[in-house]
Amino acid sequence: MNHFFLSKEHVTAGTSGRVLALGSFDGFHIGHRAVIDAAVSLASELNAEPAVFCFDIPPACFAPGSNIKVLGDPEERKDLFEARGISSLFVAGFSELRGLDARDFITEILMKKCGAIGVVCGFNFAFGKNRAGTPALLRDYFRDRVITLDPIYYGDYPVSSSRIRAAIADGEIEQASAMLGRKYAIAAPVSEGRHDGRKLGFPTLNQFPDPLRAVPAFGVYVTRTTLDDGRVFNSVTDIGLAPTLDSSGRVRIETHILDEYLDDTPKKIKVEFLKYLRGEIVFGSLDDLKAQITSDANAARRFFDTKNI
Repeated sequence: MNHFFLSKEHVTAGTSGRVLALGSFDGFHIGHRAVIDAAVSLASELNAEPAVFCFDIPPACFAPGSNIKVLGDPEERKDLFEARGISSLFVAGFSELRGLDARDFITEILMKKCGAIGVVCGFNFAFGKNRAGTPALLRDYFRDRVITLDPIYYGDYPVSSSRIRAAIADGEIEQASAMLGRKYAIAAPVSEGRHDGRKLGFPTLNQFPDPLRAVPAFGVYVTRTTLDDGRVFNSVTDIGLAPTLDSSGRVRIETHILDEYLDDTPKKIKVEFLKYLRGEIVFGSLDDLKAQITSDANAARRFFDTKNI
């Protein structure tokens, strides 16, 4: 995939003949996927190249008082785009372009820099200074080569990144995954731990998630873990502050691989969250902690015995 970063310091001139999918694409949920698929389809009709234009950070993160957590990392997003047939990805620095007039945004960025001859966006897409740019304005320039998609619903409300963040924060991981169209996952390096789990007979792979990443509600989850060598294992994961054994106050993800022993510690793993089991608990003794971990592992095994994962 061709990958361009648009900024004041480095602007790569686009090739003419692209259909751009426009949006933040944070999390790449089922609504985003519909935008991408429509862009690929329109590009095919116009004998053009399908591409994506997005920002380095979701614009919502810049709202006053915002504490928004992102749903995915740039590499994951790029892979998802490519899997849907996108050939080129344009990533712009939002802080550098947020003050650009909407019409200049269309002519200078979308048309001249990205080579757009058509665009696809969601119904609520807005751009340019003070969010003055709308799908109607895009039609002034691209005419009938503008596709605006209606919202996709999950339950009674449209799917959105904010709904997914809320579901993740509440531990409603299955709802979040339904709106994403895939299991919510966090990929991060494995860090050296204190080996508390190993001492209790439940060795864990420990991760410290990026502070900007959306983290599920603290507690224990049934998970599936992919190692950096591609092997996939059933697992159970505790996410939180580990209050019984750790007073650092740092959020950690501790994953125990079920019924397997790893000879070597992987450098990085991806943990997919499948089902919420329970909330975080402070235990009065190590025996109580060990008994609960045993119960959690057995609950995870029962889940995998009854589900076709």
